[in-house]
Amino acid sequence: MINIRKVESSDRDSWIGMRKALWPECPDSRHELEIDQILSSNGIVLIAESSSHDLVGFVEISLRRDHVEGTNTTPIPYLEAWYVDPTFRGQGIGKALIRQAESFALQTGFKQLASDAEVDNYTSIEIYRHLGFREVGRTVHFVRSLIGGTT
Repeated sequence: MINIRKVESSDRDSWIGMRKALWPECPDSRHELEIDQILSSNGIVLIAESSSHDLVGFVEISLRRDHVEGTNTTPIPYLEAWYVDPTFRGQGIGKALIRQAESFALQTGFKQLASDAEVDNYTSIEIYRHLGFREVGRTVHFVRSLIGGTT
């Protein structure tokens, strides 16, 4: 039995652990900063908790106020992160997290939920399609250093 609920301050260490599994190259300081930003925003973080009270998944929803490709309103609820522990995948937990995120968006007056995936992340793209998301575009992002170097 899995329980989907809002994140609590006592979940922070487990939440960071799941974020590290999702983004292993991201430094701890960045995880801490982003968690603080999410918690102080109007978004929501939902946690999947097992019957043994282990945290096994999460979604992070922000409210983006900039232009989001394919949407027709602003702000827009944006699925920033979505993770389920590999040993719990294939059990509908990810889908349950998304459905709860949709409920949050609808209850707060929104009619759309947006997200993204890396162009070569075929698994995520297929899962999004399976859940009813439609692809609205593909982009490649660029940065040019203005002061020396190439980064």
